[in-house]
Amino acid sequence: MKKKKVLILYATAGIGHKKAAMAVKAAFDELKIADVEVTLADALDYTNAFFKWSYLEAYLLMVNKLPTLWGFFYYFTDNFYANLIVSKLRRLNNWLNSGKLAKYLKAEKPDVVISTHFFATEVISELKRSGKVDSKLITVVTDYRLHSWWVAGHTDMYVVAGQDAHDDLVRWGTDPSRVKMLGIPVEPIFTKKFEKAGIIRAAGLKEGVFTVLVIGGGFGVGPIEDIIKTIGDISQPIQIVTVCGHNEELVKKLEALKPSLKADIKVFGFVNNVYDYMSIADVLISKSGGITVSESLTKELPMVIIAPIMGQETRNSDYLMKYGAAVKIAKASDLKEVVEYLVAHPERMAAMREAIRAIRKPLSCYDIAKLSIDICG
Repeated sequence: MKKKKVLILYATAGIGHKKAAMAVKAAFDELKIADVEVTLADALDYTNAFFKWSYLEAYLLMVNKLPTLWGFFYYFTDNFYANLIVSKLRRLNNWLNSGKLAKYLKAEKPDVVISTHFFATEVISELKRSGKVDSKLITVVTDYRLHSWWVAGHTDMYVVAGQDAHDDLVRWGTDPSRVKMLGIPVEPIFTKKFEKAGIIRAAGLKEGVFTVLVIGGGFGVGPIEDIIKTIGDISQPIQIVTVCGHNEELVKKLEALKPSLKADIKVFGFVNNVYDYMSIADVLISKSGGITVSESLTKELPMVIIAPIMGQETRNSDYLMKYGAAVKIAKASDLKEVVEYLVAHPERMAAMREAIRAIRKPLSCYDIAKLSIDICG
């Protein structure tokens, strides 16, 4: 019997899209579905070198250095009339730079493509429209609300986080039967139970002490240094685990800061076991990227969201606030009061965890893998 070919495509524009794709691949590996061949690839590898470099660098420049401009651009292009113009320019740019991707898809002839980034979705949708490929296309939206960039007419099925993103798609004219509310995929290991005492000992932490996890995403962005300065001197006893991602300069700054603070602080750069620290933390302080939010929901970990990037992150944070699963603050100086309150009011923490249980979808990666097989027929 001929194997069904599943191609999972992401784009390295931020870490989240890749992590979502890797989560689905890991689910396939774990499920061991017979007669299925699964390939994971970066769609930007099939563009020219400058396009790939600029795609990531332009995004990082905007969100790190020009966040207000990024926010304006995000909301402006999510307008129906603006999108009519911008989408044509975007599709032309994608077409000019995706020749190798089109050639790859026509040569490989996957039965189904799972896309975790709108670049791949739009390219494949156009190829399907013109009859150049006939693969089924599943688009996995990696934020909790939907932007117009995700909408592509020849997507066979959308996977979204919940009702809010579902309704966004419908407003953009998508048939509700083409939308599945399966959640944003995180790696299967986040669904596993861990022996907390062993993790606490390995990290050099103390049992029974309120533990704060601070994450700056894969690139260590955000006011992490200000966060540590603020909560490192609060009145109650706490311990802090900080994950700085690939930001080595931030690691050095925080290590130098440790002796001047009351709290016990552990500083890490990029780690592959953030699920360990989410398992032992009482609260997560972070920005509200789609994957970070989904990982915290899977671990039933309440969040304090600080300075979300205007656009997708503010929408993610508003989603969590709407359902009572997080606290949002505007600046690091507000953290002292918030953390002291949470330490002193375990009932508030319990209420947030209860809210999380109502909206989380921890098995998303498995459900998406199964959907891709079903859609092949």
